[in-house]
Amino acid sequence: MLHRYTVFFVACALPLMFIGQVAPNMARELDFWLLWVAAMVLVGLPVLFAEFALSARSGDMPWQGMQKLTREADAGLVWRGFALLSVVISILIAANLSGQIAMRAYVHFDMVLQQSGIPIFGMAAGLMVIALILSLLKSRLLMVGVLLILLGSLLSLYDSAVSVPVMTEVGLLEWSRAVILALLCVGIGTGLYWFGGMSTAPSLMTAKKSLAGYILPVWLTQLIFGSIAILAGSALVGVASFVVTSLGMLLVAAFLLYYAYTQLSTRFGILMAVAMVLLLAIVFSVIPANILLIIIICLSLVAVLMLSIFSGFVMKISHLRKTLNMSSELRYNIWRIFVRIIVPIAIIVAIIGLVLEWIV
Repeated sequence: MLHRYTVFFVACALPLMFIGQVAPNMARELDFWLLWVAAMVLVGLPVLFAEFALSARSGDMPWQGMQKLTREADAGLVWRGFALLSVVISILIAANLSGQIAMRAYVHFDMVLQQSGIPIFGMAAGLMVIALILSLLKSRLLMVGVLLILLGSLLSLYDSAVSVPVMTEVGLLEWSRAVILALLCVGIGTGLYWFGGMSTAPSLMTAKKSLAGYILPVWLTQLIFGSIAILAGSALVGVASFVVTSLGMLLVAAFLLYYAYTQLSTRFGILMAVAMVLLLAIVFSVIPANILLIIIICLSLVAVLMLSIFSGFVMKISHLRKTLNMSSELRYNIWRIFVRIIVPIAIIVAIIGLVLEWIV
């Protein structure tokens, strides 16, 4: 059984774990801060409302929930692909975390590890096995993992000087990174907020309470910890910070594997789910972390785009209006404009920026 505050733990963890890969050394650029806040408002908040609304409407986890919602909306099977992507992305993130730990271990303990003869991919695979074992504890260690990651980030900030942000030239690449960081803060297509909101969102809908009172605190939590992540991304990572953060990342990776298994077991049964998670986790863990990051970003942008289009165009208007239970029709219409138009355009522009970066 999930704790009602699981979504807050997830909101804290994701930006802190990926800031070093997605947007390093951005704390001194004021324009990036402004772009990120804009992306959180224009993209992150509407997507968060959409995901919680679908969670409340279905009353189930993403895999089974999308089956119910597509039948309810008379939609094609292609929209159920979001559930599949959410599982794959979660395992990819867990593999990326083990790869990050392995790479950084070679930076901090280079001599010792070189003498041992253990390759980076071998260490990453070994860490993934440990995460698989820890996943048997379900979500019990998630809060501990988040606290360790936060402590590690604060240790790195304590050892570094934070400069005053200044305006720099704004480019398409900065917008792409701001959107990706904003999507990281809102789960980046993993369906984790859908999963975590199962314990609370449906009861709010049944009681005819607005979901905004539940969603906005989550979003504010994301803003706070996203800000800490941007600052930590420009800080020097010492040995103590690395060790503490790595332990936390391993615990979060274990939770992600448990989440993937839970979804697969509802569709394929326990034995098949265990086999699939084991196979995918080990295979993904030997892929370099930088390649995994590119795959995660591409699949996540597709998943968020699917979620936005499904909730904005495919779901029946009356169903989502009743689920969100906003205080006025105007607020609901504003949300629909954002989720139908603004979010897809922002994501497409971010994809163009990333493609240009990779080509150039």
